[in-house]
Amino acid sequence: MLLAGRTSARRSRAWRLAVAALLVVFAASAADAAVLQVTGMTFVSSRDSVREIVVRSEHAKFHTDTKVAELDGVRAEVSEGAKGRSFSMTCERAELDLQNNDFLAQGDVEGETEEGQRVFAPWVRYDHEKGIVYSDAPVRMTDRSGSFRGDGFRYHVKDRRFQLLGNVRVEQLQ
Repeated sequence: MLLAGRTSARRSRAWRLAVAALLVVFAASAADAAVLQVTGMTFVSSRDSVREIVVRSEHAKFHTDTKVAELDGVRAEVSEGAKGRSFSMTCERAELDLQNNDFLAQGDVEGETEEGQRVFAPWVRYDHEKGIVYSDAPVRMTDRSGSFRGDGFRYHVKDRRFQLLGNVRVEQLQ
């Protein structure tokens, strides 16, 4: 949802009004799928006033027909209620589905949990309904105990639980 106020209710209402206004403007050209291009966009979304995602991008293309935003120069944060930030990441580009609040981050994805685990991957997905951040691509993870590689990871936002998956190996410090 578009950042428009201090509370979730205000953001949600402002987002619906902004989308409704955009849809009215673009309804006249229904044959041509309208794309709204924006610089310096911030999306804020929450469900049940519990899980929240904030996605900031340098540039965004919002496809009004599919409700998908293509983002460049992205910073995202996922949190669970009053517990604060749980997972943050940066990436070159992302796709944000505004109907279900899922996103796909791509290109030099760097993520960090509140507990200090850092993950590096070519792509990462966020499933809002399940409250999980994940990748099935080869990843590198670092924390206070060292550096590790694996075939993917799962981060459960609500439980703040990180799992490194498949063929996990420890990297030697040099």
